[in-house]
Amino acid sequence: MSLDVSMFRFVESIPDENINLASSAMRGMNPEGLGGVEVEEQIAKLYGVEKEQVIVTPSGTFASYFTLYHLRKKVASMVTITPEYPAYYYQAREIGIGTTLENRASSEGVDLSPWDVDEKTAYFISNPNNPTGLSWSDESIRSIARETEGNESYLVIDDTFSFFNGNFPKKLETGNTIMLGSASKFFGESGIKMGWIIAGKQMIQEMKERMGIIVPVISSSVKRRGSYLLSNINVYKDYNRKKIDENSKILFENLDEFLVGYKGTIVNALSVGEDSVKFSLSLMTEGVSTVPGYYFGSDSMIRIGLGTEDAERTEKGIKIITNRMSSWKR
Repeated sequence: MSLDVSMFRFVESIPDENINLASSAMRGMNPEGLGGVEVEEQIAKLYGVEKEQVIVTPSGTFASYFTLYHLRKKVASMVTITPEYPAYYYQAREIGIGTTLENRASSEGVDLSPWDVDEKTAYFISNPNNPTGLSWSDESIRSIARETEGNESYLVIDDTFSFFNGNFPKKLETGNTIMLGSASKFFGESGIKMGWIIAGKQMIQEMKERMGIIVPVISSSVKRRGSYLLSNINVYKDYNRKKIDENSKILFENLDEFLVGYKGTIVNALSVGEDSVKFSLSLMTEGVSTVPGYYFGSDSMIRIGLGTEDAERTEKGIKIITNRMSSWKR
């Protein structure tokens, strides 16, 4: 898996009025406010666990890195799929964990069926899947989770996007399941750099013993801002749902036949057949930014996000994509 291509090397200029359908985060609601410093308690309540099962980290990306760092001597390999958020793959490779990628994309969509779990293996997934927005079923998650305990393996779930489809985080089912989250997407607050890890007490205690070595200090102002956001989660839910529903309707009315992902989530994937980088570059020259599936290991699709632009600009961008689809050699 080689994803070392930067699109911007091939674009001389990006239109000033670029329509951003590349972002996987919300934009448009950032009221000022600070809460308390005990944000761990709020996260624990959200997940139905105890405070001692929570670690706050400086971003969701750091949460996945720190988790892999912790597992590096406990597992022999890491398994994930394509299409999937590529950070897990790169992080594992840099830490020195052997990686296996399973191609789950086909002309029928994306296969999110469970694995037969091998010994001492970490299974990394995002749920819903990034880039498609498709959710792993509860049955698949439970199947993988049950098997991990019996052979010293681990299931790591980045559930950052679960907030968008109404499937809020659920209590951990086994001691070998680790859940990761972030404030950057649902709350549109990448600036505060706050993520979290949820796991069993013993594992969290082991992680905390290493935190002072490699984890940057998280300021009280970041925790207080995160506390404020979590205290207003239902307000954000209502705002986000309205905006995503409006933009989803535009997407479905114009490009439903090309849709790979789940209808009504923050990220969606469109089938373009092949050459996703070339397709995205052609859109960028017309003022619309998307993300090639190439970066997620599946060159047959592009990812679009529906949380950044308002409906009027989203419609304009979708119309440009629709016109490009009609002339694209699939």
